[in-house]
Amino acid sequence: ALAIDRAPEAVLAEAQNAAKALADVIARKPRPVKFNGELYLEYEDWAMLGRFYGVTAKVTSTAYVTYGEAAGFEAVAVALMADGREVSRAEALCLNDEPNWSRKPLYQLKSMAQTRAAAKALRNVFSWIAVLAGYRPTPAEEMTNVAPAPRPSAA
Repeated sequence: ALAIDRAPEAVLAEAQNAAKALADVIARKPRPVKFNGELYLEYEDWAMLGRFYGVTAKVTSTAYVTYGEAAGFEAVAVALMADGREVSRAEALCLNDEPNWSRKPLYQLKSMAQTRAAAKALRNVFSWIAVLAGYRPTPAEEMTNVAPAPRPSAA
């Protein structure tokens, strides 16, 4: 049976502190990721949020895959507690049938598949805190088929 192991008020207070710290860092980013007016977290933002709780992501496998005419990589990542306990697992693809990836070399597709899987593994655990901070729960790396808002030029 499910049972509350800590007072919800204490959990929420900790999460609000993490959300505020996250928002403070994102507010200082010169080029936050926005799609359709909504802010999305990038892998490094998810990694930072994980570190607040002693959680990190680890890629456990990457494989070259084909789906009909499309080819690329599938990666699997896990989110791990400091003691090695797995708290989440995620899979992700990066294929050359995506407009942003159709002309990239294979090593970049492989790297993006890994980034997407790691971000997703962390998102599975911490999306509720990202939403509490005012961000969308989907990792930015998964938003490749959405037209991004123009990013401000670096000044």
